[in-house]
Amino acid sequence: MVVTCLVRWKNATGMRDFTYIQEHVTKSLHGKNTGPWSLGFKVYRDVNHGSGGRSNPSSSLSSAMHHQQSSQGKDNKLMYQVTLGQQPGQVYCMVDGSVVVEAEKELEIILSRLKNLWQMRQSVVIEGTSFEIGDFTLRVANILLGSTYKGLLLEISYHPCSAPNVAADLFREFVESVVHPTAQLSCEYEYNYENVGLSNQDFTSAHTGYQYMMLFRNDGLL
Repeated sequence: MVVTCLVRWKNATGMRDFTYIQEHVTKSLHGKNTGPWSLGFKVYRDVNHGSGGRSNPSSSLSSAMHHQQSSQGKDNKLMYQVTLGQQPGQVYCMVDGSVVVEAEKELEIILSRLKNLWQMRQSVVIEGTSFEIGDFTLRVANILLGSTYKGLLLEISYHPCSAPNVAADLFREFVESVVHPTAQLSCEYEYNYENVGLSNQDFTSAHTGYQYMMLFRNDGLL
C-alpha cells in the first residue's frame, strides 16, 4: 500500500499554474501523464435533534453516526463524505471529528432516503490529471466550488512506503520540487490517525479520505 499527502496551493492562478506543473513534471522531472482522475466530496447536515433512535438497524454506519450525534448534544452536526477516483466503489465518511467509516457506494442511496436525518448541504466533483514520477504518483486539479476558485489541489502518493507519518521529509522535498517557489501552501504531513479509529501503522485509502476531510474542513472549503 502507498502513503499519500495532500497539498493545496492557495495562491495558484488556475490553468496557468496547472500548466506550469504539467510541463515541469513531464519535461524537467521526466514524469508520465497517466490520464484523468476525479474526486467527489459531499457535506451533509444533521437535521435530527432527537436521540438518534430512528437509525437503520441494518446499518452499522448509521448506528455509529447516530451514537456520535447523540453523545455530542443536540447541535447540528456535519458529515463529510469522500469518494476517491482510485476507489470508485467505496465512500469514506466522518461526522465532525468522530471516527472515519468506510462503506459501500450504496451508502449514497441510503442517505438520499434519510432526508429526515441527513440533508445534503454541498457537493463538489474535482477533476484533474495524474502523473507517474519515479516512486511517486502526483494527482493535480483546480479546485472550483461553483464559480469560485480555491486554488490547486495536489495529491501525492509515495509507493515504497506503507506506514503513516514516516515519509514527511520525502513529501516536503517532493512538493518543493514541483510547485513554484512563491507558492503559498496548506498542508499537513503528519496526523494522529488513531484519534479517528485508523491505524498509525498501516496506511489505507481511508487514511487518504480522512486527509481530504481535514483539508476541506480546516480550510473552510465547504
